[in-house]
Amino acid sequence: MRKQVSLFAAAVALVTVAWSPGPRAEVAAETDSVGNYIRTAVFASASVKKLKIWCVQRPRALYYPLNPEGDLNGDLWPSISENPFDSNHSWVTWSRYTGAGYDLAWSRWMPGGWAPTEWVEDPQPASAGDDLDPNATFNSQGRPYLVWWRNEGGIGTVYLSLFLVTRWMPGFPVSDVGVDSRLPTVTMLDDNRARVEYDTPGGHVVRIVLFNRPATITDDIDPFGRMTLSPPGQEPSSTLGR
Repeated sequence: MRKQVSLFAAAVALVTVAWSPGPRAEVAAETDSVGNYIRTAVFASASVKKLKIWCVQRPRALYYPLNPEGDLNGDLWPSISENPFDSNHSWVTWSRYTGAGYDLAWSRWMPGGWAPTEWVEDPQPASAGDDLDPNATFNSQGRPYLVWWRNEGGIGTVYLSLFLVTRWMPGFPVSDVGVDSRLPTVTMLDDNRARVEYDTPGGHVVRIVLFNRPATITDDIDPFGRMTLSPPGQEPSSTLGR
């Protein structure tokens, strides 16, 4: 089984573990002296009992923290993906605690700072289940694709989304109904096909998702009827939906 924490989808991201006592933790973008983005760094405390991820380590020039109240809120580890088609600017997604459960929040580095934190999907009631372990990648146009799994009554369901114009498309279920599916990753085969991998009690599963792209991508795209699913090496044969 792969590690359950999906921390980086880009190799150029930097992780540093701070072993000093106290709340030494931070997720921050680093820039040069004229404001050009360099990387996103994560400093995390080593305490298992009081793990710190988000709280600001200390004010520093050229470092811009994201979600500094995340530890107080109970937010989980971030997944950080740096877009190679946009000066390696970071897109960050994480499970944010709503008071009743976890839904996915996201932000991205824009020239001058982090964009306001938003939801991947509108927060769901606790009965809908926690959204966990996001993982993202980019196609050749720099469009982000995102996968995660949702704990639906103890059974995991893997979902896929892509970023439209100003928001994420509603999640498209990739895993089979009733099969506990968790810890997904996503890679692009080409601009229309995504390779989604995840774990089930029966073993590791690979699915190929084809996005039947319209001429123009807009914010009102419905995933059902646009996404088709097939085993690897075969053409999609049916459109899936719920």
